[in-house]
Amino acid sequence: MKTRILLISMLASGGLLLGGVANAQLNLKQFGLGGGGDSSAGAAPASEGGMSQLLKTYVGANQQVLSGQSSLASAMGMSSAAGQAQQAASLLSGGTPSVSQLTQVGSTQQSLSETLTQAFASHASGSASATPVNKQAFTDGLASLGKGVSQYSSLQSGLGSIGQMSPSSLLQSGMNPQTAQSASYIAQSAPGQLQSLMSTLNSAVQFASSHGITVPSIATSALKGVQ
Repeated sequence: MKTRILLISMLASGGLLLGGVANAQLNLKQFGLGGGGDSSAGAAPASEGGMSQLLKTYVGANQQVLSGQSSLASAMGMSSAAGQAQQAASLLSGGTPSVSQLTQVGSTQQSLSETLTQAFASHASGSASATPVNKQAFTDGLASLGKGVSQYSSLQSGLGSIGQMSPSSLLQSGMNPQTAQSASYIAQSAPGQLQSLMSTLNSAVQFASSHGITVPSIATSALKGVQ
C-alpha cells in the first residue's frame, strides 16, 4: 500500500494530474491501452508496450527533425546550429529518454527553428554577406524534416491529456514512473512542437522554391497532411 501511495505521489509531482484540461483525451487503444476497463494482470504488458511505442515514435520523429535541421543549417553555412542539432539528437540515442532529456531536445529544436527561419528571411532579403546555399544539403534537410513532421502528425490522433487518466488507471496500465512522465510530456508538448515545425518546414519550402532548390515530395506532402 505504501508503495502504491508513493507511486501516485510521484506521478502527481511529474505533472500527470492535470484535471480540468479541456483537450481531447488520449486515444488509449491506439497505443495498446484497452479502454474497456480491463484491469487484469494480462493487460499490463500491452499497456507498457503501447506507451513504449508512443515514445519510440516520438523519439524517431525528433531524430528525423534534428537531422533535417542539421542539414538545413549546414546548407546555410551555420555550422554552430548544425552542431547543436547533432548534440540534441545524441540525447535520444539510448534507452527511454527522461523528461529532462526530452525537454532539452524540445528547447533546442525550438531554438533551431527560430534560427533557421531568421536565416531564410535574411538570405532572401539579399544580404551581401549571405553564404551561398548548398542546394543538395538543403534538399536532404527538407526530406528529413518532412519525414519528421509526418511522424509528428501521425501521433496527433492519439495525443491528448494523459493527465485526465486517474492515478489508479495509470498504475493499472503497468507503466513505470519514468515512462509515464515521459508520455505525459509528449502529450502536452507534441502539438505545439508540430505547429512550430510545420511553420519552419513551410518557410524552408518557400525558400527552396524561390532559390531553385529541389523540394522533395515528402516535404510538400507533410505540409498537406497537417493542414
